[in-house]
Amino acid sequence: MQDTPSPSRAPIVVLVGAVVGFTLMESLMAPALPLIQRGVGASLASIAWIFTGVLLVGAVSVPVVARLADIRDKRPLFIGVVTIAAVGVLVAALAESVLQLTVGHALQGIGLGLIPLSVAIIRDTQPESRVRSANGLIIGSSALATVAGLLIAGPLLERLHYSWLYWLTLALLAPIALCSWWVLPSCPPVNRDGRLDVPGAVLLAGSLTALLIGVTKAASWGWTSPAFLGLEALAVLGLIAFCVVESRTEHPLVRLRLGGRPVAVVCLVSFVIGYVVSAINIAMPTIVDAPRITGYGLEGDATTAGLLLLPLGIAGLLAAPLTGWLERLLGARGVMALAGIAIAGSCVALFFARQGAAALAVSSGLMGIGIGWGLTQAMNTVATEIPVERVASVTGLAFVLKSVGGTLGGQISASVLAGKPMAELPLPSWSGFTTVFWIATAVGVIAVGLSALLPPAAHPATVPAKVADSVA
Repeated sequence: MQDTPSPSRAPIVVLVGAVVGFTLMESLMAPALPLIQRGVGASLASIAWIFTGVLLVGAVSVPVVARLADIRDKRPLFIGVVTIAAVGVLVAALAESVLQLTVGHALQGIGLGLIPLSVAIIRDTQPESRVRSANGLIIGSSALATVAGLLIAGPLLERLHYSWLYWLTLALLAPIALCSWWVLPSCPPVNRDGRLDVPGAVLLAGSLTALLIGVTKAASWGWTSPAFLGLEALAVLGLIAFCVVESRTEHPLVRLRLGGRPVAVVCLVSFVIGYVVSAINIAMPTIVDAPRITGYGLEGDATTAGLLLLPLGIAGLLAAPLTGWLERLLGARGVMALAGIAIAGSCVALFFARQGAAALAVSSGLMGIGIGWGLTQAMNTVATEIPVERVASVTGLAFVLKSVGGTLGGQISASVLAGKPMAELPLPSWSGFTTVFWIATAVGVIAVGLSALLPPAAHPATVPAKVADSVA
């Protein structure tokens, strides 16, 4: 009997390309912010909304996109998401006002749904032997693209108008959208009777919007201001109402009890990673840019910061695909514990940043390892513990919590640094940095503790019928 050929790896290439293109777009924009601000004549407060808009639209759209991936064919959904993100890049590239720029970036925010969509498509199109390594490649490539964007933005901006950053991203995303049409196979849902939970989506969207706007504005409003406390109270009430609605509807946006403790651990670890990465991304460039007279500054520039973050991308790219192999050796619990140790170790290394750039490079590399192992193991756990018809929505929830953690990490760290300035310079004191590092280390240690709640080994995955038939 002749063996049936193994499914093509071409979908993995397209999925990785889309995730890299979107991640690169995000990271290229941060160093260009002052130039973009001057280019559209915006105030600092208004220009900040181009990033807030991406975060808000992403947090609101990811659960909806992920749920649609559970109940609709994933192929046209993926093509649609990539196309909308590419249109957003085009709108931003042509922007002559802050309003047009904000609209363009808001459309790009829908691209945050690409990772949960990619995980679900990999689950549908690849044999079990490839799922873990492919998930690792998605996570690792995303980490590398983040650092690559920061590294190349400076040299590009020295030679070209900032709009070329958008055109470069569009040159990546447009061909990916076309290739998706030709390469991705149809990925119909297992359960064709599912529906989109509109009331749940509205409640979750409203709650996340209130939560993230409040956290984003906390530094200027004050953490005890009536406006901040009111928005956060509204967010809590909305999330409570969301949980009540989800527990009573037949087709919820998110099955809150699905997967039990492993899924809860995945979501919390994603939150931890988001928090710590944002805290380090706030602290490290500030240390690099500060003058040596501060006692900790390196007097570097954006290129220096990019070079010191490069170990994060390289380590993440190398570590993530090894997660499946490590899981076979140590089990899911062991891999997640190692990821937590690497994340906490990354924060500890920052305490030695006053001694020179080496500590920052070590911290960056450890964080890349922690992201690579932690997020990949999280995705692998979802793939093995969750019914195939719910993989996308649970993955989407994990990445929403990663975004929330990232927002909190960035805002809390920025607030701490602003609250502890040096007496002689308008810069944070070293005690401000150590407070940020202690908080981040404590959060990283939480990831180590959470790993104990995972089962020692993942349950065997249920391979979709069309993949099972092709590899039988």
